[in-house]
Amino acid sequence: MQKSKKTSKKYLPYLFIFLALIAVVAVGIFFAKNNNNNSTNINDSAVDWSTFDEKIINLSSSGSQKLTSPGVYTLTGTLEDGMIEVFTSGTVKLILDNVTIKNSNGPAILVSESELVVIETKENSTNYLSDSAKYSVSDEDICATLFSKDDLVLEGSGKLFITGNYEDGIVSKDDLKINSGSYELDTKDEGIRGRDSVEILGGEFIINSGGDAVKSNNSEEIGKGTVSISDGTFSISAGDDGIHAETNLEINGGTIDIEKSYEGLEGANISINGGDIKINASDDGINAAGGNDGSSPNMRNYNSSSSNYSIVIGGGNIYVNSLGDGIDSNGSLVINGGEVVVDGPANSANGALDSETGIVYNGGTVIALGASGMATAPDESSNGYSISAFFDTTYSAGTKISVKGASGNLILSHVSSKTFSHASLSSEQFKEGQTYIIYINEAEVSSITLTGKTTRIGSGAQMMGPGGAPAQKEGNQRFEGKNP
Repeated sequence: MQKSKKTSKKYLPYLFIFLALIAVVAVGIFFAKNNNNNSTNINDSAVDWSTFDEKIINLSSSGSQKLTSPGVYTLTGTLEDGMIEVFTSGTVKLILDNVTIKNSNGPAILVSESELVVIETKENSTNYLSDSAKYSVSDEDICATLFSKDDLVLEGSGKLFITGNYEDGIVSKDDLKINSGSYELDTKDEGIRGRDSVEILGGEFIINSGGDAVKSNNSEEIGKGTVSISDGTFSISAGDDGIHAETNLEINGGTIDIEKSYEGLEGANISINGGDIKINASDDGINAAGGNDGSSPNMRNYNSSSSNYSIVIGGGNIYVNSLGDGIDSNGSLVINGGEVVVDGPANSANGALDSETGIVYNGGTVIALGASGMATAPDESSNGYSISAFFDTTYSAGTKISVKGASGNLILSHVSSKTFSHASLSSEQFKEGQTYIIYINEAEVSSITLTGKTTRIGSGAQMMGPGGAPAQKEGNQRFEGKNP
């Protein structure tokens, strides 16, 4: 027993040293997390920048920079061949004040490591970033003119022009948040991408991209791969999707003009609550779960059950001009409000509105024109009323279609940009038992009394139900007038 006590005393000094080392490490971690207001919250306002050291760097005289300390750095001047690299465990703000950065071997700005980086364009400044067509960096993930491996915030009241000669324009491998600023991107592949999320609260964006214009692509973690737009103005010309979310895409405001795209808006679950949205698409205009392009966001990762996919429209002004389906959900499609106008496909293999599990119309205004072959009407479970009109004539582009009440009050009106032989028409003014008149180019073609949630008129192709099944025919009516 005495020998055991001596052995214990022998190791006591080592135990004290071990405990002291743990204490030092713990204190170091505490101060590292709290010094300089470092924060994992991707919120610039949560950081007190007045406590940071400030430094002005004139790139014309100093060349490439590797920033290894937290702080506020104002960059000015021209760097003809080089880059700014951030490599620190702390928080950094870069203020761009009339900066031009070109790199012949990689990105213009690279965030290799940080807690959070905020890039601000100074008021009245114009800034240019461009990368090279080939990268010499060993990390294959690095693929953008402005590339960050950690959380990234963009803001300011100046202008930023980005040329992506290699692949992408702006990329964050974590969360990407844009509060304000003016951005013009011309990229070989994707324009703006945040792997975990993209959140845009405001700003002006002109994006010409070979791939998706705005994208979040994390399909491996629950709650990631999201895109949220609250405000801003967007002018988009995309070689692939205009705005693409691997999981949830939410639009609450802003002005979005997708002048060119394969699919305009794409995600597993799409929610539109506001904004002015205009879409031109060579395939589907708005698509939940993807089409036949092989790059569908969730076909590889989501269960194929249609319950995983949805489009919910609660507000906004939405216009779609598509060669494929106008609005297509591989799950549910619910319209609760807003104004939806679709100049859909002339090809009967597609429809202006399409849903795997059915269309529910509860409110708002809908004018959806297109071919009649795959025409789908809202379900009887809808709270609102609609008309599904099949025409004996295929009307040409430039044809005006209108719906008026029996007293002559105008309810719906649209001049088509393409040919159509079917119209899906819905309005909160529609009431069961009331009579409404359809006009083509101001000439009356039919008088309809609503007999149920969806009233079908005309002798066109069979109306389709959920999943492409034939719909019920009760309540269908023939045209009382002749097509002019």
